[in-house]
Amino acid sequence: MRQKPLFFKEPQIYFPKLFKAVPNTVPHIALTSKEAVEEGYSFRKKRHSVKITGYHGKKLKQLLIPYSIDGMPVDEIRGHTFEKSSCTTVYIHEKIRRLGEGVFKGCNVKKAVFEDGITSLSAYTFYECKALEKVLLPRTLKNIGERCFMFCKALRYIEFPESLCNMGYQAFCRSGLEDFAVEALTPGINNADVFSGTPLIENNQVVCTYPDKSDLTVLHVNSTYCKQDIPIKFKAASITFCCASLWGFSIDLSECGKVRFYRNAVCDKRETRGYRVRPGIVVLPENEESKQNYAFPEYVTVANYFPDKNRKYNGPAETDYDDSDDSCVITPVADFLPAWTVDEEWDKIRIKGHVRIGRNAINAYDLREIIFEDFCPEDRIFSLYCFELRKVSFNYKGGTYTKYIPPRELVTLTVTRLMTLAFTPCSAPSGRTVYDRRFIDSIFEKQRISSDDNSALATLRERLLMTGWQDCREKINLKVTKSKKALIAVDVLRSDRLGHEPPVDMYFDFLRAHRTFCYRYFRKISAKYPEYLREFEKILKAHGI
Repeated sequence: MRQKPLFFKEPQIYFPKLFKAVPNTVPHIALTSKEAVEEGYSFRKKRHSVKITGYHGKKLKQLLIPYSIDGMPVDEIRGHTFEKSSCTTVYIHEKIRRLGEGVFKGCNVKKAVFEDGITSLSAYTFYECKALEKVLLPRTLKNIGERCFMFCKALRYIEFPESLCNMGYQAFCRSGLEDFAVEALTPGINNADVFSGTPLIENNQVVCTYPDKSDLTVLHVNSTYCKQDIPIKFKAASITFCCASLWGFSIDLSECGKVRFYRNAVCDKRETRGYRVRPGIVVLPENEESKQNYAFPEYVTVANYFPDKNRKYNGPAETDYDDSDDSCVITPVADFLPAWTVDEEWDKIRIKGHVRIGRNAINAYDLREIIFEDFCPEDRIFSLYCFELRKVSFNYKGGTYTKYIPPRELVTLTVTRLMTLAFTPCSAPSGRTVYDRRFIDSIFEKQRISSDDNSALATLRERLLMTGWQDCREKINLKVTKSKKALIAVDVLRSDRLGHEPPVDMYFDFLRAHRTFCYRYFRKISAKYPEYLREFEKILKAHGI
């Protein structure tokens, strides 16, 4: 599609302020156990420190967390401890290392002051604190949890320290945030979802994360502005688009020197959750580097504008359908396949050539089998939407390995997700990151487990919350029945074992101890899943039983 240069207009760009972070100071209060109880604190003494577990004292305007109790520093506050408190000012001293989830949720707090020390704010820390106007963050802060400041309507300005590395999903969503300041190029400001529904996003055509006009880092291109069908033209030596920065747009980047896109910078239609995404146009510069590092959704037309020619961009992957085995073959022509690149309609996929695949790149609802012919995946490539995945094959150290996953209709979706999580990075002796079977081992050992005491379920819950699932906000409980264990055991034993994996004795011991039950159960499901009875008999025969 040919576009005239005059059709694109230079946008009005919002740049954050610069500030110099200084240490905050708060009063330090030392209490004895008796004094702490009298003031309404309940607490638990650990080996070298104290954890605040509850507060039932007077309604305070100024909340001063005790610095120490009986000479032992207070370093942790349990989740929801001060929920819906009437306090208007909160002081967090330097010894606090952890704040539980929703610790100040729904409070009347207007000001929160943090001394340097804490590195992470948990999810929902100040959720729905509608009166919160001012937050002084510590210089040591690295992470802000999901929905941490959501619905803080009075919060219009905040300063982010240079140490900030990550902000969780919708951390400032629906808050009153209009402006922000940075100490330097803060790496944690890289996802527009963090600021969704704020005046910052809605009132500015383009929001950047650092005040440098030659090196633009674009946080968001305003969707309201885009709906007016006014294409935007950028001029910069370098331009980078953050996560979720583009939702239906037309932009001309032909006069930019270097163009980079974060994973999920261009939002796919599947991520709109019912909202209509307008078709868009991207005009890339002439250099080849800008053409091959990102896979654009199909609703985006990617082209190169030159005075007398226009080139069509075909995407970073060529797809050919093989009628003989009804599968899709992906032959990468770039070195990177970002997230949401695999269509959910494919049942079987073969990927030829070595390619780095981004997190959640495999998002196929109906996918049953995937084959990596020339490499081993090295990231959390499977999204939580891979409901039907049954078989994964990959190349590792010159050999081909195959792993099996039980059908979700027999073991529940939670177990299927946990077994998919096994394809997550772990440290192998070779130094590479490959299949981690500890996720499966941890759920096989007990009959009843929950995300409170099981690391695999805790990891799954964290990923579900990041994806927006609300049903698992408290915890996940799982009952691992005999039938589930039988299916898991057979799939683990018939899978190829990698050299760094732990022994499989407990799976074989289970099948041997419950062979009568397993035989009857596998015969019961053999009409639809005959492979389990066949593999079960093969396993017993191989061990002389």
